[in-house]
Amino acid sequence: MKTLRFIGMAVIAVIMSVNFMACSDDDDEEDNRPDSEKIVGQWVLTYEEGYEKEPSEPEYDREWSHAPKDECEYFGNFLFRADGTFVESDLDDSELQRGKWALSNNLLTLREEGYEYYADDLKVVELSSNKLVLEYYYEEEDGGVEYAKMTYKRK
Repeated sequence: MKTLRFIGMAVIAVIMSVNFMACSDDDDEEDNRPDSEKIVGQWVLTYEEGYEKEPSEPEYDREWSHAPKDECEYFGNFLFRADGTFVESDLDDSELQRGKWALSNNLLTLREEGYEYYADDLKVVELSSNKLVLEYYYEEEDGGVEYAKMTYKRK
């Protein structure tokens, strides 16, 4: 009798473990894709923070930390296409720039059409199927510093 009970419990345990494995989160499979595939799509700016520091003119220093309001502080909404092109738009969907993008080693490089000799490099802090966090940092020759951190959700 004890043997039958033990076998019954073992069968139930196997069935339950198979059931839990079958119900795993589908997002786990999607997150295994390369970042260059995960970033493709439309991203909407949901939060931005940053600062500008100008040692020679400290009265112009400023900081911000807020949901986007009338216009974006540094970068707007993005549409990244699989062919390596992008479109950046303001909050009202007016186009700000378009160009080519590349993503390697958590560094997103944007080259605007007509200005291919210059690139904006953004650090990819987080990239999942629904969330993108980018950081921009630039230090000027005179010691001025610009920093911006933007959080996006997939549209």
